[in-house]
Amino acid sequence: MSFFDDVLHEPRHEAVTQTLKSALQRSDGEVEASVVLRLDADNDQWIDTGLHVQAGQEVSLLSEGVIWLSREYDIRIAGNAALWHRIGDGRIAKSAGRTTSFRAERSGPLQLACRLAGQWLDDSGALDPDAPAMPMDGGLTVAAIVWEGAATEGLAHLAARDGTGLAAAEIGRIKASRPLPRGWEHLWRVGRTDIFCEAVDEDGGTALACDCTADSGIIKHPVDAPLDDAARLSWEWVVRSLPSPAPENTLITHDYMSIAVEFENGQDLTYFWSSSLPPETTFRCPIPGWEQRETHVVVRSGPDEIGRWVSDARSILADYRRAVGGEIPRRIVGVWIIALSPFQRRNGVASYRNIRLASSAGETVIGP
Repeated sequence: MSFFDDVLHEPRHEAVTQTLKSALQRSDGEVEASVVLRLDADNDQWIDTGLHVQAGQEVSLLSEGVIWLSREYDIRIAGNAALWHRIGDGRIAKSAGRTTSFRAERSGPLQLACRLAGQWLDDSGALDPDAPAMPMDGGLTVAAIVWEGAATEGLAHLAARDGTGLAAAEIGRIKASRPLPRGWEHLWRVGRTDIFCEAVDEDGGTALACDCTADSGIIKHPVDAPLDDAARLSWEWVVRSLPSPAPENTLITHDYMSIAVEFENGQDLTYFWSSSLPPETTFRCPIPGWEQRETHVVVRSGPDEIGRWVSDARSILADYRRAVGGEIPRRIVGVWIIALSPFQRRNGVASYRNIRLASSAGETVIGP
């Protein structure tokens, strides 16, 4: 049985829905409660699943679907980039992939939403009224499952009955997932992802590794340092493949790997390796909603040193004055690692190490 339209490569939502419902009905010894529903991309409201979750219970979300940002340019994303959940009035969280599982930190009704990362006003799930609307169509079919016991046990039982392969995919995702290095956290606005982890580099040391295909993510290391003339970010990195073969300063080609600094005023400067833009090129982010807060600086360009460890350092205040301008913030509040590849859906691979933030207050070794 095919679950996809042969021309559009979109799922046949009715077939996915019926197959998931049937599998869940035959797994009710493991399932406390479940529902399969449709999230339409043009609906900007939170959807109540009708499921009430108790703190400590484990929940899985299994999604299939395509959300179109541009059919003309073949820009489409899946649940890994747009499926969000919250329990009651708790903090929002994004699906780690097309499928995800989590332990409830609070009790309350489980709600879902289909949104892009730049559209949130706060971590309670209110939409930013000033964020430009992005036309989206399509949608996701989502199975929300509250398990009687452990999610891994329930998924194994379900996978034997699930013709969609989603339960098996979630088992695989859980097994492959690796923790972030100590001190790093997923940026709430972008949500959780499995594309970052700590890894051993060729020299036997540790590095922060990123492998990103048709996905996106930002992780943050909180810091608190003055933005003064001594403020300097230095790091070593190896880029093994760039996610865009084209200049990254347009919306349809804005796939890149970078390290960034965040300021107390909500602005951030992101230093990236371009496929072809000249070094020192600067531009505001072309993604609607992010152009108000993010500025890009090309540090390296081209393929010549791809696959080699290289070192870079930047004078942060000088870069802020040149690339952002306006009133200068007083504090640096975070260092980010960013990866995007949702637009062209190519693979980007990079690793970072020996990250240091210096200022008149001293030096912070961020690592790993």
